[in-house]
Amino acid sequence: MENESVVVCIDGSSRGNPGPSGIGVVICNGQNVEEPLAQISRYIGITTNNVAEYEALIHALKWLLNNQFFAAEIRLDSEFVYKQLMGEYRIKEPHIQILAKRARNLLNQFARIDLKIVSRKENSLANKLAQKGSKAGLKKTAKGKK
Repeated sequence: MENESVVVCIDGSSRGNPGPSGIGVVICNGQNVEEPLAQISRYIGITTNNVAEYEALIHALKWLLNNQFFAAEIRLDSEFVYKQLMGEYRIKEPHIQILAKRARNLLNQFARIDLKIVSRKENSLANKLAQKGSKAGLKKTAKGKK
């Protein structure tokens, strides 16, 4: 698997900002994006959309490392995360600085990672998985209020 390249689509979702949040990750063999190798949809707690976007990236990178994929193209629709990691935007908030540092530390463990900004339309499956995760959080927070 070391030499195999994969395509990863990631997204974060927050219902309210902050609110119940989820992540969506789709990992595909680079040659066959129609049949994912893995899909992750997870509720991550009450947080902001920007935190959810970073958490989606971190979860994807950890999955790749755990499964010994050391080269990937990562597609995301968050200009915020992309431009911060590329050094085009300053990172002002301390909690976002911590997430960016975690992401960079993981990125440095790969032979090759290409981050690519895509439209939300091109990222629809990851978006659906992130929405599913945040929706699961709505159910959890609703139960807690009863």
